Amino acid sequence: MKILVTFFALVSLFFGKNQETLSIKATFNGYEEGFYYFTDTNDYSFFFEGEESAATEKFDLTKKKYIGKKFNITYKVETTKGEYGEEYYASIIVDLVQTE
Repeated sequence: MKILVTFFALVSLFFGKNQETLSIKATFNGYEEGFYYFTDTNDYSFFFEGEESAATEKFDLTKKKYIGKKFNITYKVETTKGEYGEEYYASIIVDLVQTE
């Protein structure tokens, strides 16, 4: 019984982390082939595979006018399946706030 309870606790912990949001401050570099590209102040590159509607309604990052603009980006990481059924992690923008 302890093993079963431990298993469910670990599964809940794992899936609970998938819904957690993270935040970064970064400069928008552009949109290409379905990906949004950003760079933070330490020159680390980030790319996001999608946007939730709340973020899309605020900023249409497919427009070039946002290139070079700084944003506070709230995002989540989801497990998804690729073209051949392989699992991978995808970063999805949840919210954007322009800082410059």
